[in-house]
Amino acid sequence: MDRPAGPDSMPGRRVALVHHNTLLREGLCRILVEGGFEVIWQGGDGVRVYEAARNIPPDVILIEWEAPDVDVALVERLAALPGNTPVVVMTRPDIADHLSSALEAGAAGCLSVNLEPRDFLSGLGMLAHGDILVSREMTAAVGGGATEGERSEERLTCREMEVLRALARGATNQEIAEELFISKHTVKIHVRRILAKMGLRNRQQAAAYAAAEGLV
Repeated sequence: MDRPAGPDSMPGRRVALVHHNTLLREGLCRILVEGGFEVIWQGGDGVRVYEAARNIPPDVILIEWEAPDVDVALVERLAALPGNTPVVVMTRPDIADHLSSALEAGAAGCLSVNLEPRDFLSGLGMLAHGDILVSREMTAAVGGGATEGERSEERLTCREMEVLRALARGATNQEIAEELFISKHTVKIHVRRILAKMGLRNRQQAAAYAAAEGLV
């Protein structure tokens, strides 16, 4: 059963949760609450989460990829909500084939359901505060894999290469936006696509890769 928000809130920690299995969803709610999050809405499918998030904006939207009516189109709609609320996809690594499309549609990250609760909460906390993250188990699925003899960065567009070089210099999203005359939201989209194409977990790994490959 869907549950509305409570009267209190914790900035940066309010979660809207979608999971199709009631028992597992209740267990996940307990883990989130024990980890310092507040579940302000929960439901079993993707139909009502959009309206719920629009009416009472959470700090992060956590959706199970296998839940009914959860797909790339839903991710795109949720990511376009005012406030740029991070959308986080959780799934099993063995069925993560479409997660690169979810990242390109606007998902801030992908978390494996195989993570230990402590690691899951840590990753969710990073995502809720604006980072971009993909669980290590799923980097191969979202990366797509380079063809034989092709270096990972050769799949990037010219603009994505500019963003990657800026990441390697330690530039923030705001600094990259000002340097390239684009919005911070566009920078985030480019970073997501870089991670998806290169099979990397977060912007820190992207920066380290670029520096190691001499792309700066």
